[in-house]
Parts: sequence; C-alpha cells; structure tokens
Amino acid sequence: MSVSQETAAALVQELFELQRVMRRVLKESTAERDLSVVQMSLLSHLASVPARRAKDIGADSGLGASVMSRQLSHLEKLGFIERAPDPEDGRAQLVKITEQGRRAVADHLEADTQRLIERLGVLSEDDAAQTREGLNRLTDIFLTSLGLERMTTCLPQVDPESAHGARIPHAPQGPATHTTTTETTHRLEDNVL
Repeated sequence: MSVSQETAAALVQELFELQRVMRRVLKESTAERDLSVVQMSLLSHLASVPARRAKDIGADSGLGASVMSRQLSHLEKLGFIERAPDPEDGRAQLVKITEQGRRAVADHLEADTQRLIERLGVLSEDDAAQTREGLNRLTDIFLTSLGLERMTTCLPQVDPESAHGARIPHAPQGPATHTTTTETTHRLEDNVL
C-alpha cells in the first residue's frame, strides 16, 4: 500500500519545517563553532572515504566548483586536509583528511551532541530512539531513490594508510544506530545552503 497524497504532503511540510528550524538552531551556535556546517560536512565525508579528487567530493556533496575550491582551501589552511598528486593522473590532486581534521570532526560532533541534548531534554530515551529510527528510514529511502550512499561518518572508516582505501569495519550496531541526529542535521542543512 502506497502513501496517500495527503500523508505525503504533510510529511513534505514537516521536512521543510525541520530544515527551516535546523538552520535556526545551527545559526544560533555559529559563534561557538570554528567550522561552518558545510566545512563540517566535508570533513565528515573525508573521514569516511579514501583520498579523492575535489571534483568527486563536489559531485557527492552537490557543491559547485567555486564553493568547493574555497571550502577546501580554507580547510587546508587550517591543517584539516592535505592534497597530494594523484598517482593515476599527475595533473590532478587527491584530497584527504589529516589527523588534526579527524580530531576537529570528533570535537565538533561532541559539541553538537551536547547542544542537541539540551534542546532534546523533553524527549525520553525511547522517544529519541524512535525519532532517530524514523529519520534514518527516511534518509535511507531518499538515498536509495537517488542511487546514493551515506556521506558522513556513519560509513565504515577508511584506513588512510591502505593503498586501496580498505574500509575498517565498525563494531556491529543495531539498525537504528548507524547515524546520529547531528549527522542527519548536517545532511539536511547542506542540502538547503
């Protein structure tokens, strides 16, 4: 049985309202953040994949070439990413996250989590888990319909020393624990910037 027009329209309205309010929530924390939401999303993605060309990162994120170039330059100046010649094409460069960049991702996710805990204080643990499960399911449905995969640290971590970018498996997790509310927030925010 498919979703009715009325239910789908109500869900779309709720998703747009969530995007709007998450922009406000994130904007309020701007003064406390060293990295923008876009920069944090890029670093989270780079923490989950082997070194990649900037154009491929741009294709995954939906960012234009000029925005991507500016963001990567800023992250490089901060020491969060580094570039190296692509061994398969000397004209191209590969971008990878540094250990300092990985620490920045962990620090920002922890800070975002603490800020969200304060806002989510009215939810019980069960309510929060059900909400996360619902958001995960919607995200999976949308990603599947687009033929895309998740871009953030919920993916298995990549061994940066591996020549082929071998994935380091995560510890097994339940079906509702493969992403965080913060990661979902970052994906939603990135899509409306």
